[in-house]
Amino acid sequence: MPNHVLEVTRKHLESLISENFGSKSAAQRANRLFEGIYARGKGATWPPIYPEEVHLASRDLIENAFDFDLPMTVSHSESSSMDGSSKLVMRLQDGREIETVLIPERGRLTQCLSTQVGCAQGCRFCQTGRMGLLRNLTAAEIVGQVIVGELWRRQQQGTIAEYERINNLVFMGMGEPLDNLEELLVAVNILTDTQGLQFSHNKITVSSVGLLPQLERLLTESKTCLALSLHSPFDAERSKVMPVNERHPLPEVISVLKKHADSYGRPFMIQYTLLKNVNDSSAHAEALAELLSGIRVKVNLIPLNEHEGAAFRRPELAKICQFRDVLKAAGHVVTVRLSKGRDIAAACGQLIKKTERTQH
Repeated sequence: MPNHVLEVTRKHLESLISENFGSKSAAQRANRLFEGIYARGKGATWPPIYPEEVHLASRDLIENAFDFDLPMTVSHSESSSMDGSSKLVMRLQDGREIETVLIPERGRLTQCLSTQVGCAQGCRFCQTGRMGLLRNLTAAEIVGQVIVGELWRRQQQGTIAEYERINNLVFMGMGEPLDNLEELLVAVNILTDTQGLQFSHNKITVSSVGLLPQLERLLTESKTCLALSLHSPFDAERSKVMPVNERHPLPEVISVLKKHADSYGRPFMIQYTLLKNVNDSSAHAEALAELLSGIRVKVNLIPLNEHEGAAFRRPELAKICQFRDVLKAAGHVVTVRLSKGRDIAAACGQLIKKTERTQH
Protein backbone atom coordinates (compact mmCIF):
# COMPACT_ATOMS: atom_id res chain seq x y z
CA MET A 1 0.00 0.00 0.00
CA PRO A 2 1.58 3.33 -1.03
CA ASN A 3 2.09 5.90 1.70
CA HIS A 4 2.77 8.96 -0.46
CA VAL A 5 0.64 10.41 -3.24
CA LEU A 6 3.68 10.54 -5.57
CA GLU A 7 4.06 6.76 -5.52
CA VAL A 8 0.42 6.13 -6.44
CA THR A 9 0.02 4.97 -10.03
CA ARG A 10 -3.13 5.91 -11.90
CA LYS A 11 -4.19 2.25 -11.91
CA HIS A 12 -3.89 2.09 -8.13
CA LEU A 13 -5.81 5.34 -7.80
CA GLU A 14 -8.61 3.94 -9.93
CA SER A 15 -8.78 0.82 -7.70
CA LEU A 16 -8.92 2.95 -4.57
CA ILE A 17 -11.78 5.06 -5.92
CA SER A 18 -13.62 1.96 -7.09
CA GLU A 19 -13.32 0.36 -3.63
CA ASN A 20 -14.74 3.43 -1.92
CA PHE A 21 -17.30 4.74 -4.41
CA GLY A 22 -17.97 1.88 -6.81
CA SER A 23 -16.54 1.17 -10.25
CA LYS A 24 -18.83 3.57 -12.14
CA SER A 25 -16.73 6.53 -13.36
CA ALA A 26 -13.75 5.33 -11.28
CA ALA A 27 -11.39 5.54 -14.26
CA GLN A 28 -12.57 9.03 -15.17
CA ARG A 29 -12.23 10.23 -11.57
CA ALA A 30 -8.72 8.77 -11.35
CA ASN A 31 -7.73 10.53 -14.58
CA ARG A 32 -8.92 13.92 -13.29
CA LEU A 33 -7.19 13.46 -9.95
CA PHE A 34 -3.96 12.42 -11.63
CA GLU A 35 -4.12 15.44 -13.91
CA GLY A 36 -4.59 17.66 -10.89
CA ILE A 37 -1.61 16.22 -9.04
CA TYR A 38 0.68 16.67 -12.04
CA ALA A 39 -0.86 19.85 -13.50
CA ARG A 40 -1.76 18.22 -16.81
CA GLY A 41 1.84 17.47 -17.76
CA LYS A 42 3.27 20.88 -16.92
CA GLY A 43 5.34 19.64 -13.99
CA ALA A 44 2.91 20.11 -11.09
CA THR A 45 1.81 22.88 -8.79
CA TRP A 46 1.99 22.21 -5.07
CA PRO A 47 -0.26 21.62 -3.31
CA PRO A 48 -2.18 20.25 -6.31
CA ILE A 49 -4.86 22.34 -8.00
CA TYR A 50 -7.58 19.99 -9.21
CA PRO A 51 -9.88 20.51 -12.21
CA GLU A 52 -13.34 21.72 -11.26
CA GLU A 53 -14.90 18.42 -12.27
CA VAL A 54 -12.98 16.47 -9.60
CA HIS A 55 -15.41 15.16 -6.99
CA LEU A 56 -14.75 16.65 -3.57
CA ALA A 57 -15.17 13.20 -2.00
CA SER A 58 -12.43 11.77 -4.24
CA ARG A 59 -10.13 14.63 -3.38
CA ASP A 60 -10.76 14.20 0.33
CA LEU A 61 -10.12 10.48 0.00
CA ILE A 62 -6.58 10.83 -1.33
CA GLU A 63 -5.72 13.81 0.87
CA ASN A 64 -6.63 11.76 3.96
CA ALA A 65 -5.00 8.57 2.70
CA PHE A 66 -1.60 9.81 1.55
CA ASP A 67 1.32 12.00 2.54
CA PHE A 68 1.84 15.09 0.35
CA ASP A 69 5.15 16.37 1.79
CA LEU A 70 7.91 17.04 -0.74
CA PRO A 71 11.68 16.85 -0.31
CA MET A 72 12.96 20.21 0.90
CA THR A 73 15.59 22.14 -1.04
CA VAL A 74 18.10 23.16 1.61
CA SER A 75 20.77 24.64 -0.66
CA HIS A 76 21.75 25.06 -4.27
CA SER A 77 24.92 25.79 -6.19
CA GLU A 78 25.11 27.34 -9.63
CA SER A 79 28.01 26.71 -11.96
CA SER A 80 30.23 29.75 -12.42
CA SER A 81 31.06 28.57 -15.93
CA MET A 82 28.84 29.24 -18.92
CA ASP A 83 27.04 25.88 -18.81
CA GLY A 84 24.32 27.09 -16.40
CA SER A 85 24.10 23.86 -14.37
CA SER A 86 22.54 23.99 -10.90
CA LYS A 87 22.92 21.42 -8.12
CA LEU A 88 20.11 21.16 -5.57
CA VAL A 89 20.58 19.54 -2.17
CA MET A 90 17.27 18.05 -1.01
CA ARG A 91 16.45 16.91 2.52
CA LEU A 92 14.15 13.92 2.88
CA GLN A 93 11.65 13.39 5.67
CA ASP A 94 14.08 11.27 7.71
CA GLY A 95 16.72 14.00 7.53
CA ARG A 96 18.88 12.27 4.91
CA GLU A 97 20.07 14.44 2.04
CA ILE A 98 20.43 13.74 -1.67
CA GLU A 99 21.58 15.75 -4.65
CA THR A 100 20.00 16.37 -8.03
CA VAL A 101 21.32 18.47 -10.90
CA LEU A 102 19.56 20.60 -13.54
CA ILE A 103 21.55 20.80 -16.77
CA PRO A 104 20.54 23.22 -19.55
CA GLU A 105 21.42 21.88 -22.98
CA ARG A 106 20.60 22.88 -26.49
CA GLY A 107 16.87 22.27 -26.91
CA ARG A 108 16.33 20.49 -23.61
CA LEU A 109 16.58 20.84 -19.85
CA THR A 110 17.92 17.67 -18.25
CA GLN A 111 17.55 16.66 -14.63
CA CYS A 112 20.01 14.17 -13.17
CA LEU A 113 18.17 12.11 -10.55
CA SER A 114 19.30 10.08 -7.54
CA THR A 115 17.83 6.67 -6.66
CA GLN A 116 19.66 5.99 -3.38
CA VAL A 117 21.26 7.82 -0.49
CA GLY A 118 24.83 6.81 -1.23
CA CYS A 119 25.76 3.74 -3.27
CA ALA A 120 26.83 0.16 -2.53
CA GLN A 121 28.84 -0.47 -5.70
CA GLY A 122 32.10 1.14 -4.58
CA CYS A 123 33.51 2.06 -8.00
CA ARG A 124 36.99 3.31 -7.14
CA PHE A 125 36.83 6.50 -9.22
CA CYS A 126 33.40 7.61 -7.95
CA GLN A 127 32.95 9.99 -5.03
CA THR A 128 29.40 8.82 -4.24
CA GLY A 129 30.61 5.26 -3.69
CA ARG A 130 32.72 6.44 -0.75
CA MET A 131 29.49 7.05 1.20
CA GLY A 132 28.43 3.44 1.10
CA LEU A 133 24.72 2.71 0.81
CA LEU A 134 22.60 4.39 3.49
CA ARG A 135 19.19 3.51 2.03
CA ASN A 136 17.07 3.25 -1.10
CA LEU A 137 14.78 6.07 -2.15
CA THR A 138 11.06 5.44 -2.47
CA ALA A 139 9.30 6.00 -5.78
CA ALA A 140 7.75 9.12 -4.22
CA GLU A 141 11.20 10.49 -3.36
CA ILE A 142 12.36 9.85 -6.92
CA VAL A 143 9.31 11.52 -8.50
CA GLY A 144 9.50 14.23 -5.81
CA GLN A 145 12.91 15.32 -7.12
CA VAL A 146 11.30 16.12 -10.47
CA ILE A 147 8.43 18.04 -8.86
CA VAL A 148 10.75 20.04 -6.61
CA GLY A 149 13.19 20.63 -9.45
CA GLU A 150 10.42 22.02 -11.64
CA LEU A 151 8.99 24.21 -8.87
CA TRP A 152 12.50 25.55 -8.16
CA ARG A 153 13.12 26.22 -11.85
CA ARG A 154 10.02 28.42 -12.10
CA GLN A 155 11.36 30.69 -9.36
CA GLN A 156 14.67 31.32 -11.10
CA GLN A 157 15.89 33.85 -13.60
CA GLY A 158 18.34 33.36 -16.43
CA THR A 159 18.99 30.31 -18.58
CA ILE A 160 17.06 27.67 -16.63
CA ALA A 161 13.95 29.83 -16.37
CA GLU A 162 13.83 30.19 -20.14
CA TYR A 163 12.89 26.54 -20.62
CA GLU A 164 9.22 25.60 -20.69
CA ARG A 165 9.83 22.70 -18.31
CA ILE A 166 12.27 19.92 -17.43
CA ASN A 167 11.94 17.60 -20.41
CA ASN A 168 14.77 15.08 -20.12
CA LEU A 169 15.62 12.79 -17.19
CA VAL A 170 18.79 10.80 -16.52
CA PHE A 171 19.16 8.41 -13.60
CA MET A 172 22.84 9.16 -13.18
CA GLY A 173 22.83 10.78 -9.74
CA MET A 174 23.53 9.18 -6.37
CA GLY A 175 23.09 5.42 -6.29
CA GLU A 176 22.82 2.46 -8.65
CA PRO A 177 19.30 2.55 -10.14
CA LEU A 178 19.05 -1.21 -10.68
CA ASP A 179 19.89 -1.78 -7.01
CA ASN A 180 16.50 -0.13 -6.35
CA LEU A 181 14.69 -1.55 -9.35
CA GLU A 182 11.18 -1.99 -7.92
CA GLU A 183 10.91 1.65 -6.83
CA LEU A 184 12.55 2.79 -10.06
CA LEU A 185 9.96 0.99 -12.19
CA VAL A 186 7.08 2.49 -10.19
CA ALA A 187 8.61 5.96 -10.56
CA VAL A 188 9.05 5.52 -14.33
CA ASN A 189 5.43 4.36 -14.61
CA ILE A 190 4.29 7.59 -12.93
CA LEU A 191 6.71 9.87 -14.80
CA THR A 192 5.62 8.55 -18.19
CA ASP A 193 1.87 8.41 -17.52
CA THR A 194 0.01 10.25 -20.27
CA GLN A 195 -2.34 11.81 -17.70
CA GLY A 196 0.57 12.88 -15.49
CA LEU A 197 3.99 14.34 -16.21
CA GLN A 198 3.98 12.87 -19.72
CA PHE A 199 7.69 12.17 -20.10
CA SER A 200 8.52 10.09 -23.15
CA HIS A 201 10.37 6.84 -22.45
CA ASN A 202 12.89 8.06 -25.02
CA LYS A 203 13.59 11.05 -22.75
CA ILE A 204 14.46 8.90 -19.72
CA THR A 205 17.89 7.26 -19.43
CA VAL A 206 18.78 4.74 -16.73
CA SER A 207 22.48 4.36 -16.00
CA SER A 208 23.78 1.09 -14.55
CA VAL A 209 27.01 -0.74 -13.78
CA GLY A 210 25.32 -3.89 -15.06
CA LEU A 211 23.61 -5.67 -12.17
CA LEU A 212 22.19 -9.07 -13.13
CA PRO A 213 19.43 -10.20 -13.36
CA GLN A 214 18.08 -6.67 -12.83
CA LEU A 215 19.48 -5.55 -16.19
CA GLU A 216 17.51 -8.30 -17.88
CA ARG A 217 14.33 -7.14 -16.12
CA LEU A 218 14.86 -3.51 -17.07
CA LEU A 219 15.28 -4.34 -20.74
CA THR A 220 12.24 -6.63 -20.63
CA GLU A 221 9.85 -4.50 -18.57
CA SER A 222 10.82 -0.91 -19.41
CA LYS A 223 11.10 1.14 -22.59
CA THR A 224 13.55 3.62 -21.08
CA CYS A 225 17.02 4.14 -22.55
CA LEU A 226 19.95 2.26 -21.03
CA ALA A 227 23.38 3.73 -20.33
CA LEU A 228 25.76 0.93 -19.35
CA SER A 229 28.96 1.80 -17.46
CA LEU A 230 31.88 -0.35 -18.67
CA HIS A 231 35.12 1.56 -17.93
CA SER A 232 37.36 -1.28 -19.11
CA PRO A 233 37.13 -3.92 -21.86
CA PHE A 234 39.26 -6.34 -19.81
CA ASP A 235 37.43 -8.46 -17.25
CA ALA A 236 40.18 -8.59 -14.58
CA GLU A 237 40.96 -4.89 -14.89
CA ARG A 238 37.29 -3.93 -14.71
CA SER A 239 37.03 -5.84 -11.43
CA LYS A 240 39.81 -3.69 -9.98
CA VAL A 241 38.02 -0.40 -10.65
CA MET A 242 34.45 -1.76 -10.41
CA PRO A 243 34.00 -4.44 -7.71
CA VAL A 244 30.59 -5.33 -9.17
CA ASN A 245 32.40 -7.06 -12.02
CA GLU A 246 33.44 -9.88 -9.70
CA ARG A 247 29.75 -10.74 -9.16
CA HIS A 248 28.54 -9.87 -12.65
CA PRO A 249 31.42 -10.43 -15.10
CA LEU A 250 31.69 -8.38 -18.25
CA PRO A 251 31.02 -11.28 -20.69
CA GLU A 252 27.69 -11.99 -18.96
CA VAL A 253 26.66 -8.33 -19.12
CA ILE A 254 27.57 -8.05 -22.82
CA SER A 255 25.64 -11.24 -23.50
CA VAL A 256 22.46 -9.61 -22.09
CA LEU A 257 22.92 -6.65 -24.46
CA LYS A 258 23.30 -8.97 -27.43
CA LYS A 259 20.20 -10.91 -26.40
CA HIS A 260 18.07 -7.76 -26.33
CA ALA A 261 19.72 -5.82 -29.17
CA ASP A 262 16.95 -6.45 -31.72
CA SER A 263 14.00 -5.80 -29.39
CA TYR A 264 15.65 -2.71 -27.86
CA GLY A 265 15.28 -0.91 -31.18
CA ARG A 266 17.97 1.75 -30.75
CA PRO A 267 21.68 1.93 -29.88
CA PHE A 268 22.73 1.14 -26.33
CA MET A 269 24.69 3.92 -24.68
CA ILE A 270 28.05 2.75 -23.36
CA GLN A 271 29.65 4.97 -20.72
CA TYR A 272 33.40 4.79 -20.41
CA THR A 273 35.24 6.93 -17.83
CA LEU A 274 38.78 7.62 -19.00
CA LEU A 275 41.40 7.25 -16.26
CA LYS A 276 44.91 8.47 -16.97
CA ASN A 277 47.39 5.62 -17.56
CA VAL A 278 44.80 3.08 -16.42
CA ASN A 279 42.25 2.47 -19.18
CA ASP A 280 43.05 5.14 -21.79
CA SER A 281 45.54 3.38 -24.10
CA SER A 282 45.08 2.51 -27.76
CA ALA A 283 45.05 -1.16 -26.73
CA HIS A 284 42.07 -0.45 -24.48
CA ALA A 285 40.28 1.36 -27.31
CA GLU A 286 40.91 -1.50 -29.74
CA ALA A 287 39.71 -4.09 -27.22
CA LEU A 288 36.60 -2.02 -26.46
CA ALA A 289 35.81 -1.72 -30.17
CA GLU A 290 36.10 -5.49 -30.54
CA LEU A 291 34.01 -6.18 -27.41
CA LEU A 292 31.16 -4.05 -28.76
CA SER A 293 31.32 -5.31 -32.35
CA GLY A 294 27.99 -6.53 -33.65
CA ILE A 295 25.98 -4.42 -31.16
CA ARG A 296 24.47 -1.04 -32.03
CA VAL A 297 26.05 1.30 -29.51
CA LYS A 298 26.84 4.93 -28.89
CA VAL A 299 30.02 5.20 -26.84
CA ASN A 300 30.11 8.13 -24.43
CA LEU A 301 33.67 8.85 -23.31
CA ILE A 302 33.83 10.66 -19.97
CA PRO A 303 37.20 12.09 -18.97
CA LEU A 304 37.41 11.62 -15.20
CA ASN A 305 35.83 14.37 -13.13
CA GLU A 306 38.51 14.73 -10.48
CA HIS A 307 37.50 15.23 -6.87
CA GLU A 308 39.00 15.40 -3.41
CA GLY A 309 40.64 12.11 -2.50
CA ALA A 310 40.54 10.73 -6.05
CA ALA A 311 43.12 8.01 -6.71
CA PHE A 312 43.03 8.66 -10.46
CA ARG A 313 43.64 11.55 -12.83
CA ARG A 314 42.07 12.89 -16.00
CA PRO A 315 43.89 12.07 -19.27
CA GLU A 316 45.28 14.81 -21.50
CA LEU A 317 43.07 15.96 -24.36
CA ALA A 318 45.36 14.40 -27.00
CA LYS A 319 44.99 10.98 -25.33
CA ILE A 320 41.20 11.38 -25.19
CA CYS A 321 41.04 12.24 -28.90
CA GLN A 322 43.29 9.32 -29.79
CA PHE A 323 41.02 6.91 -27.90
CA ARG A 324 37.96 8.37 -29.63
CA ASP A 325 39.53 8.06 -33.08
CA VAL A 326 40.33 4.36 -32.63
CA LEU A 327 36.66 3.67 -31.84
CA LYS A 328 35.45 5.77 -34.75
CA ALA A 329 37.79 3.98 -37.14
CA ALA A 330 36.19 0.71 -36.03
CA GLY A 331 32.77 2.09 -37.06
CA HIS A 332 31.37 3.02 -33.66
CA VAL A 333 29.48 6.24 -32.90
CA VAL A 334 31.47 8.12 -30.25
CA THR A 335 30.97 11.30 -28.25
CA VAL A 336 33.18 12.90 -25.61
CA ARG A 337 31.25 14.23 -22.64
CA LEU A 338 32.88 17.36 -21.30
CA SER A 339 30.83 17.12 -18.12
CA LYS A 340 28.93 20.15 -16.92
CA GLY A 341 28.87 21.38 -13.34
CA ARG A 342 32.40 20.22 -12.48
CA ASP A 343 33.16 23.45 -10.60
CA ILE A 344 30.26 22.82 -8.18
CA ALA A 345 30.92 19.08 -7.79
CA ALA A 346 27.77 18.33 -9.78
CA ALA A 347 29.32 16.26 -12.56
CA CYS A 348 29.26 12.46 -12.93
CA GLY A 349 30.93 10.72 -9.99
CA GLN A 350 31.16 13.88 -7.88
CA LEU A 351 27.84 13.76 -5.99
CA ILE A 352 28.33 13.12 -2.29
CA LYS A 353 26.96 14.41 1.00
CA LYS A 354 30.08 14.72 3.17
CA THR A 355 28.05 14.75 6.38
CA GLU A 356 26.64 11.33 5.50
CA ARG A 357 29.80 9.59 4.39
CA THR A 358 30.15 6.25 6.14
CA GLN A 359 33.43 5.14 7.63
CA HIS A 360 35.30 2.38 5.80
